[in-house]
Amino acid sequence: MAATILMRMNMEYAGTYLCGGRPEIVASYSEVRNRGYIRKIFALIHARSEARGDVFQGITGIPYYYKQFGYEYALTLGGSISVPASAIPVAPMDEDPFSIRPAQYDDIMQLQMLYERERSRMHERLPMLATSRIDASYWRWAISGSQSHEPWKPYMIIDRMGEVVGSVGLARVRGIDDMSMMFCNTEPHIRLADVYASLLRAVFATAQHVPTWDSRTKSCTGVRLVLGVGHPFYALVAQMPHVAHPPYAWYIRVADLVSFMGSISAVLEKRLSQSVYAGYTGTLLFDFYRGGLQLSIQNGRISAQPWPGTPGAHAAYPPNVFLQQVFGIHSRQELAQAYMDVRANGEHAQLLDILFPKQTSWLAPLD
Repeated sequence: MAATILMRMNMEYAGTYLCGGRPEIVASYSEVRNRGYIRKIFALIHARSEARGDVFQGITGIPYYYKQFGYEYALTLGGSISVPASAIPVAPMDEDPFSIRPAQYDDIMQLQMLYERERSRMHERLPMLATSRIDASYWRWAISGSQSHEPWKPYMIIDRMGEVVGSVGLARVRGIDDMSMMFCNTEPHIRLADVYASLLRAVFATAQHVPTWDSRTKSCTGVRLVLGVGHPFYALVAQMPHVAHPPYAWYIRVADLVSFMGSISAVLEKRLSQSVYAGYTGTLLFDFYRGGLQLSIQNGRISAQPWPGTPGAHAAYPPNVFLQQVFGIHSRQELAQAYMDVRANGEHAQLLDILFPKQTSWLAPLD
């Protein structure tokens, strides 16, 4: 009558590896909705996820719906630009200087290095906060010719001599009018500005041979750059006719914030050590209005303990809203403007800004 699947979801949070769970796809027969089946299923999968050691759960999907089960919009998701076919530069009279070919097993090492370079890119002078770790076994599966519709197929960008100069990930199945490009990177000695026009032409040509979800999908009308926030490709197409699609957000659930803070304590200590509060000793008390959290700092070393959230707190956030700052989607100042019950002052406000800065993330889809 109702069902979901619990997948594994890996994340590197500022370089620290975190294990998580991802419920997908959540569904029920229409005739049995509003009877609490999904709530019961989520209780079961949350228990299973936590029993195997997951410190968070993440899901994408229906606006508001998953807030009912303890999730909060907390992590950057997507952000894309659609370039119509009519705006793609016309090919030169002679051979295009760059083209693409499907990746092969021999390309895995280079794919890995190119991907690592892409996920280490900066946005607004900060590295990506949360990224996906991809290992050789996943690249092997992605190359293998899997019949799965998700999530993408890797291609290598090659020059006229056949030398690999970069890679792209393209949708395996087209479910929208555009052809989706899920990642794009080039070798350090290759300028993306020299490649992008050839790449747009090659991706659009490839789209003509990519299967569609069903007969309702129209002929391909352009290329959608689904490259996350701030990718350099966007600047190259900014003067072309295009449609920008703002980012959405991952729902994130953290049931045990004390344990989670322990998992990222090394990250927090590094941020503190690089600030004017290096070597700090003190306490941060959080009130979440239905409980609280204590961060104890001793000479720059951080530990977390439960705290009931009584008067005397140094900072306050409504339930789960703190996750928006922990995962970087909003700054403390932005949250304070949006929520009248978010508050922090003086030294403790400065510590919060240092420990949990606003920072963009890019989780490559690993469905």
